[in-house]
Amino acid sequence: LINKKSANLSRLFLFIDIINPLIHTFVGINNLLIVVVILVKNVLSASSTFSPLSSMNTTLSKYDFFYIGSGNRHAFELVREDLLKRKKELIAAINDKKFFLVTGNAIDLFGKSFITLQDEEKEALGLFNYEAFENETRIVGEQVYRMKKLDDEIIGFQNRSTVLKYVKEKHLFDVLQGNGYVVNSIVEGIKKKNFYGTYLIGPLLIRNPHFTEYLVEQLIKSKNLSYEYYKDELETKAYEEYKKNLLYEKK
Repeated sequence: LINKKSANLSRLFLFIDIINPLIHTFVGINNLLIVVVILVKNVLSASSTFSPLSSMNTTLSKYDFFYIGSGNRHAFELVREDLLKRKKELIAAINDKKFFLVTGNAIDLFGKSFITLQDEEKEALGLFNYEAFENETRIVGEQVYRMKKLDDEIIGFQNRSTVLKYVKEKHLFDVLQGNGYVVNSIVEGIKKKNFYGTYLIGPLLIRNPHFTEYLVEQLIKSKNLSYEYYKDELETKAYEEYKKNLLYEKK
């Protein structure tokens, strides 16, 4: 994907800090490994860090890409405390157009507040203009979305007990099948600068090679590196089979 002669990517920072600060899950690891494999295979200076923020002694400005995946309520609270301590750094990273991929209920952390079923309002990062509400009915199932810059649909899975309300940010996806911010909403996700947030899991990047390609391309080009398009026939075939047999059928 990258011309090694022009490789000057500083560091690739990837972390899972919501499932559990100590335990990495299968889904989260696969989302990260697909990016690591593509970059490390082609960029001599790329490296990765898997770590909770609370254990890091370095500044976030040194890194180029951040990943946060979904997790249970206990882990959510631990991570919320971690992230609040670095709120200013996270704001700076987003404003500096660092790349963020935030999936599952991790997206709840970045709004103005988090409202529990008991109507308790908890502080969130306040980086974006929306509120997350805990929901009595769990939203579970396959989803099919459309992203304006891609020809192929986005497929993924949701298993969440929260919804986003009062969203005043640019959405990432249009809903073709499934649910958006709330049940029956026609839009989903948050896109601002190089921040990509969605309730989708899947793992998202493994199941959508075209989206992974797009994301990696944008990251590479942001570092003024040359880019060559890459297509994995096996991943593409798997994607087409998912779409044909399990999900969305075009009329």
